[in-house]
Amino acid sequence: MMIEVDRTGTVEGLHQAMHRVMAVPGIQVMLVLSCSANEFTPDVVDDALKAVPIPLLGGVFPVLIYNRERLERGSIVWGVKRRAEISVVRNISDPTVDIDLALESALPEIPQQNALQVVLVDGFSKRLGALISALHEQVGLIDTIGGGAGSLDFVQRPCLFTNEGMVGDAAVIATIATAVGIGVSHGWSEVEGPFRVTESHQNTIVSLDWRPAFEVYREIVERHSGQLFTDENFFHLAKAYPFGINRLDAEHVVRDPLMLDDNNGLVCVGEVPESEHVDILHGNIASLTQAASQARARADARLSGEVELRVFMDCISRVLFLGDDFEREIAAVQSGAPLLGACTIGEIANHGGDFLEFYNKTAVVAALPAPDVMD
Repeated sequence: MMIEVDRTGTVEGLHQAMHRVMAVPGIQVMLVLSCSANEFTPDVVDDALKAVPIPLLGGVFPVLIYNRERLERGSIVWGVKRRAEISVVRNISDPTVDIDLALESALPEIPQQNALQVVLVDGFSKRLGALISALHEQVGLIDTIGGGAGSLDFVQRPCLFTNEGMVGDAAVIATIATAVGIGVSHGWSEVEGPFRVTESHQNTIVSLDWRPAFEVYREIVERHSGQLFTDENFFHLAKAYPFGINRLDAEHVVRDPLMLDDNNGLVCVGEVPESEHVDILHGNIASLTQAASQARARADARLSGEVELRVFMDCISRVLFLGDDFEREIAAVQSGAPLLGACTIGEIANHGGDFLEFYNKTAVVAALPAPDVMD
């Protein structure tokens, strides 16, 4: 298989893994996933990235997944024997940047059949919702998997890999000519709602049903959990109670509350538009593990042929919620085929029949056939 794992977390280890992958005849595109604990910066990795002679994309994530192993240091390099086109869109948080025009000029012509779109974004960029909407408008219903790169210190810095080096506040989009099956599931269920989002600013919810958003959220979460919010425990308690944006005849699009802003607004990973209706959700180890298994089954069912590799994009807040039981979720997805993936700051998916979405706290699985991973 054309997968190399470096567990040292060093630039030299990454460099060697990339060279081993490139030495395999027929490799046409490379995906590079690295742990944030490696502390890679443009100064130390750009020369190695710029030296790669084939299209390359990747990112930095808190945790990586390889088979049933959870990596908190190191890198995974995956080489694919399929033609690919890679585009980079920069400065997506800048309100003066026309995202539609930027995508139009960056994207190649997209095939609608037998293509996988991989979308990696800076997970802390603003206007991710606008980016995803614009991307969907331009490429249509194409099978897609991806997620947000970044670190758990919530500091925005360069976190995406390209042939030009590391970049931040950007999106890297690859279109790979391959058959694929995509599965999405989250495992969270309603506690209370729906509530109308009566005021929001990008990824911050200000009011629900014309009441301060945190007032509503605190009331329900404290009652359901039997715990009280303090100045120190917001994320510890909130990680078990995400929001779910209602979708007609589909699962919720989950939004993860990260913190409170200076005005007690609820800052989420991903935008929550005004006038949307949201529920407050809750889950447990069994429901989340079952959802991961369901995502795997859906991906397998949508692939025509035998599964030889799965790619797993799972939310880092699921890892924090599950703790040591995260290994159960990995096992539910790895069953029967090799597995690689990342724990992301938000997940991106479309199984070719739905609207492209930016999710939180959601398991996204891609099932790939033999020609893409075997010699």
